[in-house]
Amino acid sequence: MKVVSLAAVALTWALALPALAQSAATHNHGTPTAKAATSEMYDGQVRRVNKETRRVTLAHGPLTGFDMPAMTMAFPVKDPALLTNLKEGDKVRFALEKSGENLVVTRIEPVK
Repeated sequence: MKVVSLAAVALTWALALPALAQSAATHNHGTPTAKAATSEMYDGQVRRVNKETRRVTLAHGPLTGFDMPAMTMAFPVKDPALLTNLKEGDKVRFALEKSGENLVVTRIEPVK
């Protein structure tokens, strides 16, 4: 019967944990591929602005950086000030980042 010292076990774990953490961080285990954030700007049209819930509903084309097809959906905004000058019907360009399970608008500007 082999006797393993506590120090040997601790050393083994200390060497293995960083590799396990890196492996978990780089595998998405079947979830849709998406970057945490993208600097890509997307075209859309404002359908609704809800300052109380801090959301903007946008009709948009494909969100290629997030593997999403064209659709209309409500997005939370990172900063409520982004909603200040928006109104229904505005054509906009916007940027997103992934926050947990949500895509959050980080930048939005009217198209002139």
